[in-house]
Amino acid sequence: MPAERTVKTPLRQTALFGCTKSLPSATSQPLDAAASSDASDASNTPNFVHTKSMRAKPSRMKGNMKALDDNRVLTDVLLSIKPEFTKLISERKKNHEYRKYKLKDSVVRLWLYETAPTSAITYVMETTTPRVPGEVKDPSGIGNDDFDKGLKVSKYGYPVTGLYKLKKPISTAELKEQFDIAVPQGWRYATKQLVESAQLENMEKLF
Repeated sequence: MPAERTVKTPLRQTALFGCTKSLPSATSQPLDAAASSDASDASNTPNFVHTKSMRAKPSRMKGNMKALDDNRVLTDVLLSIKPEFTKLISERKKNHEYRKYKLKDSVVRLWLYETAPTSAITYVMETTTPRVPGEVKDPSGIGNDDFDKGLKVSKYGYPVTGLYKLKKPISTAELKEQFDIAVPQGWRYATKQLVESAQLENMEKLF
């Protein structure tokens, strides 16, 4: 006898459609519900931002900062420098002081603080607008050609237009005790007390 043929019953697509309807949707949650959920989570999350920290600083701190600003002399800067370079400047063998940074255009005097073993302010150097590589064009000064060629790390050259020598160097201890000035690691503005106490008229003008 011939074998019975099995009649295949086609799958009912309605079952598949039914499944798709029952699948959860990532966007099935209403926006309002999601927003309220976020709001609920936020309300349960501790708020570490204190409103007091967002307020302005106390007036006393503002007063102290203003006093510090008022005490600065924007035309005068204390500059740390190695003793061998001040010697070259005083001998007029070095006519530019090179630095990586640009000071404000208002600066016209550099109070040279010699590092150890001197550890004192010994000279006041007059200067003007700093030069950039290619602008010095003076081979007579030490380091000028290398600067113009871009071989130095420094990007600004401060011309030495005048030099005064203090009759009595101002030591590290005197800076702190008399003028409340800490030793500059690079540079810092001079204070009114320092400029008024050590006037150029009382120094020896070298050139």
